[in-house]
Amino acid sequence: MQFTSEAQRLIDSLYTKRNHVELTIGILKDGEKEIIHWGPDRKEKAEELIYPVGSICKPFTASLLAKYLDEGRLDLKAPLNAYIPGLPDRYYPSLEKLATHTSGYTTQPYNLLTTLPFFLKMNREGGLFHTNPFRGYPDEAGMMKILRETKLQDKPYKFVYSNIGMSILGYIVGQVSGEGFWNSLTRYITEDLGLKNTFLGNVDLPGYDRKDQPCRCWQWQPEDIMAPAGALNATISDLLDFGRMNTDGSLPYLAVCHEVHGAIDKDNESGLAWRLYKKQPISWHTGSAGAFSCWLGINRETGTAVAVGINYGLVNAEQIGFSILTQL
Repeated sequence: MQFTSEAQRLIDSLYTKRNHVELTIGILKDGEKEIIHWGPDRKEKAEELIYPVGSICKPFTASLLAKYLDEGRLDLKAPLNAYIPGLPDRYYPSLEKLATHTSGYTTQPYNLLTTLPFFLKMNREGGLFHTNPFRGYPDEAGMMKILRETKLQDKPYKFVYSNIGMSILGYIVGQVSGEGFWNSLTRYITEDLGLKNTFLGNVDLPGYDRKDQPCRCWQWQPEDIMAPAGALNATISDLLDFGRMNTDGSLPYLAVCHEVHGAIDKDNESGLAWRLYKKQPISWHTGSAGAFSCWLGINRETGTAVAVGINYGLVNAEQIGFSILTQL
């Protein structure tokens, strides 16, 4: 696997002052996959790890949304209260606004009263790299409380990356399926996508923090409302297969995820969960989960895809992935 000088510089930098790096890079080009894994000694290893891929879960959630849109079970322009009964009679954002982070909901579901208990818990468990901030909060009642108490206006909202917004969307998808989000996405991954090493839940792979200390993977439970935003685990090979399905036409309804549905910034527009790079026809998403960093990008015209998995938190898998994909 040959890299540009910029990609090689970023990989070299990743290994600087880090003694436990497990790095996997995968490339899908012309229908063929090439996957290489390097251990701490930078020697190639034959194994392929299952990484907690964090927010790469969001494009999977949006994919199941797209299936239900295609089947007529959901309406992208419908307000969320069309699918969640019992809410006060007022304005609510549409499913499209939830999927594009333009709903008006905040980034996280926390307020002043809930933040203090979380930080006390986080301190007991060793810090944010160890502690999943979304485990058990909010529960379904807490989500309903947020929906009832957050009064939004019927106006355009700017892009604000919202884990709670995506989780509300996942909750709706689960309600429509009749199985709940966890079971419905699990069935979709298995039966529709046919991925063997992609699943919601927990793995035992050790990650590392900025001080090179080992960290436990974030833990999830099926009842976690925030699971649609980040409870996914996958191999790099499966991420490449998922990227292929988004470009080869085998699941035609996925095309809606890569249409422009909103604005983000000067470099990107918003698909459904995916970010759409303006300079090249690239759809991409990062995934951070405590002590893990991942990235998936696909070129919609060529079908080329790149996926990156790293067992360290707060490192820039995105830069590595972009430096490879934009040059292929």
